[in-house]
Amino acid sequence: MINLGYPKNVIIDTDMGWDDVIAILLLAKNPNVHICGITVTGCGETHLDDGVALAQGLLALANIKAPVCRGATVPTMYNHQFPESFRKMMDNACGLRKTLPDPLQPVDPRTAWDFIRDTLEREEYQVSILSLGGLTNIAKMLEINPKPELSNIERIVIMGGAIYVDGNVAALNNSKPEWDQGPEYASNFYAEWNIYVDPPAANKVLESEIPTTLVPLDACDYVLLGPEYADMVVASDPVAIFLHDLLHSKSVGECKEPIPLPVFDPLAAMIMTGDLRPGHSERLGIDVVIEETAEENTCGRTEPNRREKGLVDTVLQVSERDFKRAFAEHANSPIYSPPPSGETPNVGIFLFEGVEIQDFCGTFEVFAAARQDDDTPAFNVFSMAETMSPVHALAGPPTPNSKSQNFMELKPDYAFNDTPDIDVLVIVGGQGIDDLTENLHPDNELSRWFQEKASVAKYVVTICSGAILAAKAGLLKNIQATTHHTRFQQLKEISRELNLQLTVVDTRNGRNFVQDPLSNVICSGGVHCGLAAALHVVSLFLGRKTQEELAWEIMEYNTPVGCAHPPVGFQQRRNLQPEEFILGLSHFNIIMSDLKMMDEATMFYRKVLGFRHAWSLWLPDEAAKRFAADAGIGEDCRVMVRFLVHPNARVHLELMLYEFPKGDQEIHFRKTNDVGGIRHIALEVTDAVAVYHWLNRQEGVKLLASEPPSQLAPDPQTFFYFIDPYGVQWEFEQGRPMRRVINGIVG
Repeated sequence: MINLGYPKNVIIDTDMGWDDVIAILLLAKNPNVHICGITVTGCGETHLDDGVALAQGLLALANIKAPVCRGATVPTMYNHQFPESFRKMMDNACGLRKTLPDPLQPVDPRTAWDFIRDTLEREEYQVSILSLGGLTNIAKMLEINPKPELSNIERIVIMGGAIYVDGNVAALNNSKPEWDQGPEYASNFYAEWNIYVDPPAANKVLESEIPTTLVPLDACDYVLLGPEYADMVVASDPVAIFLHDLLHSKSVGECKEPIPLPVFDPLAAMIMTGDLRPGHSERLGIDVVIEETAEENTCGRTEPNRREKGLVDTVLQVSERDFKRAFAEHANSPIYSPPPSGETPNVGIFLFEGVEIQDFCGTFEVFAAARQDDDTPAFNVFSMAETMSPVHALAGPPTPNSKSQNFMELKPDYAFNDTPDIDVLVIVGGQGIDDLTENLHPDNELSRWFQEKASVAKYVVTICSGAILAAKAGLLKNIQATTHHTRFQQLKEISRELNLQLTVVDTRNGRNFVQDPLSNVICSGGVHCGLAAALHVVSLFLGRKTQEELAWEIMEYNTPVGCAHPPVGFQQRRNLQPEEFILGLSHFNIIMSDLKMMDEATMFYRKVLGFRHAWSLWLPDEAAKRFAADAGIGEDCRVMVRFLVHPNARVHLELMLYEFPKGDQEIHFRKTNDVGGIRHIALEVTDAVAVYHWLNRQEGVKLLASEPPSQLAPDPQTFFYFIDPYGVQWEFEQGRPMRRVINGIVG
């Protein structure tokens, strides 16, 4: 998993079954997911109070502070329930509930539906709802007043239903004598449990026309639970240990069921995050059978139809191999793990003759600037070397044909023999790395020192060519690794010579660093990549919020490439130089006709080109009015904006939907040699108002707004459009938050 931009906002609505627990734990480990809260229904696999307590314990296990809210205790119709003994087993999390920690905060006093409404109104970016149980809570949310901001729902992803395969109600009912609840259950071979629990609620949600993805048994039957899933979990953090024990209990332990079990809810969670692509899906209208009979019962059956409205993206097939790969990666990913109260982790940075000054200073700055909540230093940072003799720190590659080079003298804090215990061992790079490692092999005294320190360190971080030293010292084995791009081949050759089985990863396209899920080693590329790796370690100790505050508020990282000292305070009449005010490529804009096209385009760019959904929102009313004026389209508009980002190229696509006013709704397909280009190309500038006035004096420029642009308060962006003589529409914008600037591309 690559941490991309803003995490996806997710509300998890759950009945806290065993597979719900696994899905929640996997999402807790996913760096691209922000759990806004968990809403629990008592109409399912657990009783309400027990399910709420379980959810609180899981969040505490993962060190996540998020609301947990109580939902419905009874469905809207009938009283369909899992067998009582089955529910009691799940109330106790298959015997593991006693191992969960105490909650980090009390139960939120709001009902599930009120919490969902409040979250939809509060969150700037759209929210995904993951439904892992009966749909009673979500149906109640659709009915309450004042009405929720449904347009702020990016998508509802539902694990439920059975389209072209048998259901599982009768299968569970008939598998044990104590689970037999009568002919209504015993004869229902068609319904899936999450739909059967509350059929009217399911029907209401499926007909709501909110963008919805259904993950029915058709897809789940491709991923059956077996003992190999527990074997995949090899990490040693508390989440992984609980996950392993639960998988073992359900696959071979005391709680194994007599019928084959798909890995239901984790599959739906991975479909929602985009970490697993459907092998086959269809857009279907879904009807739910409401009427219940005593025999040959079909209540809760999901029947496909071909209606034009309320279509649901229905996943019918997945790859078991791809699912297992994603499952193992998520399960073994590192989590935020704060040090024990009163302890300050030690960060030791290794120095040597010819060390790279930026590698050392940048890493030192990150850890030294990090603070606890009480504003005390979060880390004890020091340097160490083989001896206490000062070393010469150099910058950049050697200067050709020069007998001298600028340097800075650094004195280590400790010599090897006196170095205290290290929690984070940092090995930086530099010109002197080749002299240091020329005769190094894993049995040298220096290598044994590194091996000893690495064996007790929580994390080992290599920066730039520091990976060469770590590899030769025997610290890198059977993992993904990286280094400065000029040393990829050297690292591969070392791997072959020492049989290290390394996979060398290119981190020049925005990934910056790699951490193999099965290792505590983090490798980064050169210079600024080291900053990213160090900030990643900060997040593992202090959480993502502290990491972001450190990066953006204190270090102002990441700044755009191309203008080291952007000019500020332009006078409007100054004769500007274009090479000064252009900072980088922003994004490409494509207009959608409706939400259906928006979703189809999102899926197309994801499937065909590998783009990922970064963020989306409807412009607030005040911002929409300013947008309409600055875009030259009138006095008012309603616009939805969705950004997609490519994980390697870091290219951004901006999909926009104008609910009103509508433009030309026909898609024009142009030939390769037709004159005219895409609708607009956006560039980030230093001062939008000043550049507007400068362009207003240039021949051939058609400005779409008659007045200078104004800020889209409360957002910080300012922009305007113009058309060049060749039919290309351009946007110049200022003020997009710098956290979205990556390798000179803004968005």
